[in-house]
Amino acid sequence: MKKIAAAALLVCFVSAPLLAQKYASINTTKANIRTCAGTKCAVKFYAWKYTPVIMVKASPDKEWVQVKDFEGFTGWVSASLLSPKGGMSAKVDLNVRKGPGVSNEIVCTVEKGYPFKYISKKGSWIEVEDDPADPKQGKCRGWIFNKNLWGFFKQ
Repeated sequence: MKKIAAAALLVCFVSAPLLAQKYASINTTKANIRTCAGTKCAVKFYAWKYTPVIMVKASPDKEWVQVKDFEGFTGWVSASLLSPKGGMSAKVDLNVRKGPGVSNEIVCTVEKGYPFKYISKKGSWIEVEDDPADPKQGKCRGWIFNKNLWGFFKQ
């Protein structure tokens, strides 16, 4: 059933016109982004939960999707590891703040590429939360100026 839902989701994404970019985010803790469509292909890089990607094209069997990240790196990921839910990546190393504004306390600092889940928006600030691979690290939840993020969210 899960495979059918993933395939249906993929068909919805991929069947749209090429000019209308379709976004997805990684829905698992760590996804292998591969050199070609298949588990026998080498791992090119990893993507973490909530990492936003642009879907470029699907494999003929619709099991794999070629994706591109915010830096333009491309690779193939299993369609079952993609979600239509939003995700955002830090475009630069940045501070996450307790409230929307630079005068607010810094709650955590993250590196370029760090993925987040969208929570809400207030003016030019986005409230985000992560889902760390190691739960002992604790969650990073706070506010980031929108020009420092790349991705999408569903409201």
